[in-house]
Amino acid sequence: MTKKVLIMTQNFYPVIGSAGNRMKNIFQLLNDQKGMEVHVLTTEPAYPNKSMYSNDDLWDDEAVNRETEKINRIPIKNKRFSNHIFSRLFFYVEIMYRFFLKLFELKKNKYDYILVSTPPIFIVLSAFIGRRLFGAKLILEVRDLWPDSLLGVKAFDHPFIIRIFRYLEKKMYRNADYIVINSKGFEDHIVSKLNKRKPIIYLPNGPRINELVKDKVKKEEFSVIYAGNLGLAQDVNRLKSIAILLNNHNIRFDVLGYGIKTNEFKTLLRENKLNNVHIHEPTTRKKSLNIIKNSDLGIAFLNDEEVFSTVLPGKILDYMTCQTPIVAGVKGTAADMITSNKTGFVFDSDSIDAMINKILELKNDKQQVDMLEENCYYTITNRFVWENNIDKLVEIIK
Repeated sequence: MTKKVLIMTQNFYPVIGSAGNRMKNIFQLLNDQKGMEVHVLTTEPAYPNKSMYSNDDLWDDEAVNRETEKINRIPIKNKRFSNHIFSRLFFYVEIMYRFFLKLFELKKNKYDYILVSTPPIFIVLSAFIGRRLFGAKLILEVRDLWPDSLLGVKAFDHPFIIRIFRYLEKKMYRNADYIVINSKGFEDHIVSKLNKRKPIIYLPNGPRINELVKDKVKKEEFSVIYAGNLGLAQDVNRLKSIAILLNNHNIRFDVLGYGIKTNEFKTLLRENKLNNVHIHEPTTRKKSLNIIKNSDLGIAFLNDEEVFSTVLPGKILDYMTCQTPIVAGVKGTAADMITSNKTGFVFDSDSIDAMINKILELKNDKQQVDMLEENCYYTITNRFVWENNIDKLVEIIK
């Protein structure tokens, strides 16, 4: 008997970033299983702005492009993704309402499982309605601890509304049948909110088999890369300092970034004439991995708020996928991942000079870099390949 699954998510192909790529991989790999049929309920791509998705180059996965009957995209009014908190909340409520209406149209499909991805938390509320409509079991996929991450970026701290959010967070965890996390750092927090033990499955991000870099091509020019969001959680001021110092040392620095701080970073480049720093426009995952592959080291940053010590950023796994060792200003889960697998070096996020000194040391130590690259390849292939890890989710459904 075929098991029918509905994935509910705001982020889905071709949306750039690890969230959209994660949900695409789950969609494809579950559909590849015998006895499974998987559909998606998502929004039209809009992050970081809707207009960029008029570029056909971003729709580069023909296998997904052919699955139009399985993908329901809800139109949204916002042409740009606003960072103003109240605008963002209205945006999320609109998505919740539109998802709610669409679920009634999909009632005839009689889904056995709903897999809903959070944040935002509001989509989960519409999934609760869907579970009742379909008589389905609910798999809650947690990609971020919310509202703690909201407080961590200091975007919003209204005490009354935060109390409401915390109440909804607790209800969300307690009403799920299964919980899937992409970072082990989330588990203790979630368990503390539960009133009884329930299955929590660790399903990390990672590469598909065909994305693995087996032979790193060496080039003459030494280069460093930052790939990922330029937002409130990533401590862009420290990234600016890194850019200036690398430029002063005549080291090429590629920035493959997007997000609300991108224009601020571009202004720094113009005003300081940082000719060794090259910023790239958002592009497909395939092209992004190719840029990372051609870099010698990867930079990662998160700000010092405690909630971010639980996060395992997708960029760190992308660096390891491309055999690009990491120099990072992170702590907690991400720091443990890098140091325990010897795939790079970790510093306090404000230790900019120490990070630069390590980069200069590695620039002149090919043997050490080669060893770090091998560790990246070994770690990613043995623990983070999607085709291997998807079995954890298949086991739940079957």
